[in-house]
Amino acid sequence: MSILFFLFIFSLTLFLQQWLHRHIQGIALALTGNTGCAVRLLFYLLLPGILLHEASHFIAAKILFVKTNGVTIGIGRARKNAVSLGAVNVQRSDPFRESLIGFAPFLFGIGAIWLIAGVGFDLWPGQGLNLLKFIASTMQYARDWTTWLGVYLIFAVSTAMIPSESDREPWGPVLTFLGALVAILFFLGWTPTVPKNIVDAARELIDALNFALAIAL
Repeated sequence: MSILFFLFIFSLTLFLQQWLHRHIQGIALALTGNTGCAVRLLFYLLLPGILLHEASHFIAAKILFVKTNGVTIGIGRARKNAVSLGAVNVQRSDPFRESLIGFAPFLFGIGAIWLIAGVGFDLWPGQGLNLLKFIASTMQYARDWTTWLGVYLIFAVSTAMIPSESDREPWGPVLTFLGALVAILFFLGWTPTVPKNIVDAARELIDALNFALAIAL
């Protein structure tokens, strides 16, 4: 059940990220009447998350021994007339490494949210992460400016951590291959026995992921 909830929240986050970007730009455009100002507002508002997003691509590429040709932080044009807020020029490799590099912002973003929730709100994975506890902690320390700094950082990171359309391009072949491999193994009678401690750890990890994504929403 936790896995299904995680997949639902992840899919919803993909949609809401695009929705939020459009509405931030729409509000800025309504206030200023200037399209460029609207895009700049979105860029500066999400800058911490953008920096983490592109840094995660760069770090993942280096770990996987994929060459990079520079990092760009700033407003530019992407494909389909979309606006780009940052990019890492990564050389072509193979679908598996490209998928991991594309997925890196999500993993780094979740880690950053866990860290902020732990340091700023004393909510650590493994201690019963709970959205209601997060809200209660925020209200309890509402007079402390660092509380709202933490809330802002979580907002910026969570809004920018979802892999972009170009990041998700290599996922199709990889998911197809893995799905076919699992189907073949089950057809051949492979029924793995997973130790209980691994199952418990995986369930705890998924619960923590659900918490982080719920904060992102």
